[in-house]
Amino acid sequence: MDTYPLTVGEIVSWFRSKENALATLGIILAGVHERSGTDKPGAFADFDAALGMGRIIVWVSGEIDLEGLRISDGNNVLVRHEKVSSLDSPSLQDAFNEFVKSMKHPDNDSVPI
Repeated sequence: MDTYPLTVGEIVSWFRSKENALATLGIILAGVHERSGTDKPGAFADFDAALGMGRIIVWVSGEIDLEGLRISDGNNVLVRHEKVSSLDSPSLQDAFNEFVKSMKHPDNDSVPI
């Protein structure tokens, strides 16, 4: 069995820790889903906003995919991949801020989270 830097519980807690601050920006955490029983467990969260929707997938290996879509035409406005050893990583915070910017309403400049 592989030893990974993250746990599914830590990932889910990280998603939940963003919920209130995102809500003030008009971004709703629509759901968090755990994936276990695989070689590389993880969790993903779906986000909804007035102009965009997105998903962040985090695996226990520290690999993270962030994707944002524009609702009006379904085009990708963000596709980003990161690899971190901790959920406190500055590169993850930068990626998350970019994700938020890709989804938030243009009248709201309150970033970062």
